Amino acid sequence: MQDEDRYVEYTFLLRTLLMDDRDLAMTVSARRRLSILGRGVNDAEAYIARIDPLFTEVRARYVDALHRVKPKSKWLRTIIGTAIQETCETHGPDHPLVAELCAVQKRWPVRAGRSIARKVEQAEQEVANLRGTAPDRQYAAAVCALATRYYEAGRYDAMIDAYDGLVAELDSLDLDERAMTLFEDLVANAYYNHGEVTRAAPLLASLYAKGAERRRPDIPFEDLIDGAFLHLSTGRCYLATGQFSAAETVLRDSAERLRRHDDKLDNEHFHLLRHRTTYELGSALWKQGGKREAAECFQEAHELLVESRFANEKTATVYHSAKTYSLL
Repeated sequence: MQDEDRYVEYTFLLRTLLMDDRDLAMTVSARRRLSILGRGVNDAEAYIARIDPLFTEVRARYVDALHRVKPKSKWLRTIIGTAIQETCETHGPDHPLVAELCAVQKRWPVRAGRSIARKVEQAEQEVANLRGTAPDRQYAAAVCALATRYYEAGRYDAMIDAYDGLVAELDSLDLDERAMTLFEDLVANAYYNHGEVTRAAPLLASLYAKGAERRRPDIPFEDLIDGAFLHLSTGRCYLATGQFSAAETVLRDSAERLRRHDDKLDNEHFHLLRHRTTYELGSALWKQGGKREAAECFQEAHELLVESRFANEKTATVYHSAKTYSLL
């Protein structure tokens, strides 16, 4: 009850901050507003659940302020993809708040230095030279390298266009199954990391459908990790695109397989997958109204973290806040 009372108190304070921010934008300097919203984000991260729409609303306001004051901020480029992903989960991918965050992302300052311009030109020429004349795997790798150069140059739309073009070509390229899986996985993760969840979803669904061997109940521990990372990404992408039942199916199935190997919790990758999958399963359940079971998942994820040598105070706070919010 103390946790719930404290949660309600901070919720009230942060909602007040959001209402006051409308006046702040007109009455204080942009830097002062950024400082105030920065403290608000710190409070949100310490006390508010990521599944609470209020959290993503506070962070979106902070992103706007940061972009206005420091458009070249490396920190902005670091957090924007996650901000979009999580806002898609709380508000849906078609919400205006998501569109506002995407607009910030697409206004990255273009880096116009000679060195980066030359690297982009070389990558573009490489793709042009390889198209239709080289092994298709080499050509696909060159397109991915070009997309990376566009990212480095701050050319967001060009990067996405490069990945979109490759996806459109994949089925017509002469790639064996392993290479096809490699490029689908690479592009899906690039999309997802930048918050392009509607683009990532069909690729992740394709990879999941092809990975039946990784979903055997008796899969050996050595073969479990890579598949579980894919299942976690797929489940999170389903959450971000509003496919909550599909997310539950993927995450519950993966969580059950992972639990069979709890004697391996001293493995860092397995431990990460174990508590993250359990937490995201709780999110999927909560989205469908399963408050009690969702709270149990959040509590299990929290205990896995705090009772481990891999304890992480910030993540533990996220899990604890989620449990508190889910029971309000």
